[in-house]
Amino acid sequence: MAAPQSELAHILFLDAVGYSAMPVDQQATVFRQLQDFVHDCRAVDDASAAGAVVRTPTGDGMALAFFGESTQPLRCACELAERIHADGNFAVRMGIHSGPVVRQLDVNGNTNVSGDGINIAQRVMDFGDGGHILMSLEYAKELQDAGDPAADDCHDIGLAAAKHGRRIHLFNYHRPAVGTPDVPVKVRKDDDWIRPKQLRLGTSGRNIFVATLQILGWLIVAPTKWRTHVHRIDPRLSPNFSVIDLTGAQVRRNPDLRRLLVQVYLVCPGMLALLVLIVLAPFRDNLTVGPVPMISMMIGMGWLATVLLGIGAGFIGFVILASQALIQGTALALFGPKHMANVLAVTAICVWGFVALSAVFPVARRRPVWREIAAAIVGVTVLVLVASAASVLERNKSVTYSTVVQAGTAFVLINVIIGLRWRRWSRGFMFGQAISAGAAALWLLGATATNSELTVGRVIITAFTGGLESCVYWATAFTIAERLGDARAAIAAGLMVTVILNATGVSSVVPLAAIWISYAVLRQRSDAAQPSAAG
Repeated sequence: MAAPQSELAHILFLDAVGYSAMPVDQQATVFRQLQDFVHDCRAVDDASAAGAVVRTPTGDGMALAFFGESTQPLRCACELAERIHADGNFAVRMGIHSGPVVRQLDVNGNTNVSGDGINIAQRVMDFGDGGHILMSLEYAKELQDAGDPAADDCHDIGLAAAKHGRRIHLFNYHRPAVGTPDVPVKVRKDDDWIRPKQLRLGTSGRNIFVATLQILGWLIVAPTKWRTHVHRIDPRLSPNFSVIDLTGAQVRRNPDLRRLLVQVYLVCPGMLALLVLIVLAPFRDNLTVGPVPMISMMIGMGWLATVLLGIGAGFIGFVILASQALIQGTALALFGPKHMANVLAVTAICVWGFVALSAVFPVARRRPVWREIAAAIVGVTVLVLVASAASVLERNKSVTYSTVVQAGTAFVLINVIIGLRWRRWSRGFMFGQAISAGAAALWLLGATATNSELTVGRVIITAFTGGLESCVYWATAFTIAERLGDARAAIAAGLMVTVILNATGVSSVVPLAAIWISYAVLRQRSDAAQPSAAG
């Protein structure tokens, strides 16, 4: 008996997402519905009439091997996607490949197919998430050679590593209402992914200044979009990742991640600094703190916040500090520190800060209200005690001695914060030592210049270290409240520190009340979204 001959087939491999986790009765319903959709598909009917298709069930899906026109698998995939979107209650992922297969009879006497073509089609599908229609380079070329207009909607997403070290060049088919433009999570997690230069993720491909403005716009009016942006760049990263989390491979292979780091450390503070300088320049003679010290403080605090609290928190920190400089600085210049305008400025900043930070720090643990409030109060209380102890040690001492106390306090707190928040003592210890040593060196450099004239350099160093000190205290209260409560309690604690640093006496009552009103509103929304988990 002659050995079966291999043939070129165009294979559509599909399965129902999450099928194995479904109850048995739901599995039966989903598979039956999927079979009905395939049976009603016009592309399958046309191929069946010509005897040019083999249908093979695969447990949670099926493989359709077409031996006719190369356009049939994609036509079938589009029909199925539209039908499932309209009438199905499940999601599928699909992979298409053109390759050699062998037709043969299985143990039941039914025609089946096997071979490398089937194996690669399955691997192409395996890369997908729900809604994806992925295809190999080989199939994309078949479409192009056939002159099919659908080839224009096949988007190159590069080479990804499949099983056994094999690389597959993937394309993603999508158009309005069919497919999804997102690059699959499995591909974005692959440190060996070789992606095309023209592929855009998030804000990539746009001018870096315009992209930074877009991120700032999200943080101001729609902060939850920040999470989507980070997820697109690398799904392994939390919405508020720190540079402590990053590996060398992640940074080397991911240009969007490198671009984001440039945006947060250089472009964003540079743009906001320029804005502060332009707006406050006319008021510089009426300001207690000039624009240059404000900018230096903003950069110092923002940079350190990206390490201690995370990149997202650092971005928001820059916006909060720039807003303080612009709104509160203008109010102070025009009306003075005791005017209601200053109180309202601090209040507005705290309310926005609570909403924005809540989007960046999603609540992972649900605590009773009393515990969240207590955690925030304890965090602020510990901070006040630490700051008071440092102040007592500095009292009536030389500038150099006071600087050593400030630097030493910051050195200890930075290491404690990194250890508690990121739980990576080995790497965190290295970051903590390096950052703490750098901060201490800056403090000492500022101290040695105290007997010299008030130069711009000394003003910048002093303000920068002041920003570092404020960030350390802010992060201390935040970290303690986070450990005792959750992210929401930590945000409340941090913003209470902001009020302590920017308002005094009776005037602090209004922003403090605004913080807890914001807390109550967000807590209520959270409880309404998950009533069964309310603590």
